[in-house]
Amino acid sequence: MNEFVQTIKQTFKEVDLVLGWVRSPAAGVAVPACFHTPAQADDAVFDSTCMHNLVVHLPRLAGKKVGIVAKGCDARSIAQLVAEHAVDRSRVIVIGVHCPGMIDVKKAWRCFGFGKRISDAGGRVAMEGKTVAREEVLLQKCRGCRDWEPVICDVTAGGATKAATAPPAEPAGIRKRFAAMSPAERRQFWQDQFSRCIRCYACREACPLCFCRDQCAMQARDPGWATAAIDASQSWMAQLIRISHMAGRCSGCEECERACPVGIPLMLLLEEQNAVIEELFGYRAGAGPEVKPPLLTFNIKDDAWGES
Repeated sequence: MNEFVQTIKQTFKEVDLVLGWVRSPAAGVAVPACFHTPAQADDAVFDSTCMHNLVVHLPRLAGKKVGIVAKGCDARSIAQLVAEHAVDRSRVIVIGVHCPGMIDVKKAWRCFGFGKRISDAGGRVAMEGKTVAREEVLLQKCRGCRDWEPVICDVTAGGATKAATAPPAEPAGIRKRFAAMSPAERRQFWQDQFSRCIRCYACREACPLCFCRDQCAMQARDPGWATAAIDASQSWMAQLIRISHMAGRCSGCEECERACPVGIPLMLLLEEQNAVIEELFGYRAGAGPEVKPPLLTFNIKDDAWGES
């Protein structure tokens, strides 16, 4: 029995269930799993295809004591939920893992073919004899990652060495083009992007910080900020509502963009907003369970930021 599985099994002394990953026999990569007994944890895995942020399930498990396997970026989501009192810290056991940097499975499958098992070793990603450099199929969020060490952790279950984490990369592809656009060009860019939105709300459902689904302003009738019409202007309004609600709260896990079925680059907006929040307030979402988000500390009486 490996150390990772043993750590999860020991956690059952304190929890009702554990959230982790298993290997999908059909797809050959890791998929989310819920372990209810130590025996079920025999199938637990952790590798560079465990890209899902399992924290999205925590607000829905308020009546349980939950163990959760968390990468560094996932742990920031947990810390943010605790800071907002959306998750009871005493009812969560965080099993921290050191992340090697996650593979963009969709991109890898475009290189190799759908459903083939991915081998990730020695800086190369391989499938059935074909290989590419690891950096070519790495998730965008893992390039220059600052969250190798989980900010909130009760027990460590091993994982990668820090040397395996990818170095920072210059903006490439759509991010490079976006950075060079004028304000007018950016406006047209987003009109074009949101004209493809089908209003499925997969972005909201995948986001660990979008936990007020029953009262979601993206589709509320009162007040009616956006109609249910599927067109660029209404989709734009709905998305701007969601993104503005994420100000000072987005942990950068990229689950919204990864979940989008039409490939809208939602993180472009969130990254811009996160950068402004960090520049203005020196704050990153999920900095710690005791750290108050700056937009929750504004005092309208004296127009100041602080604890009052």
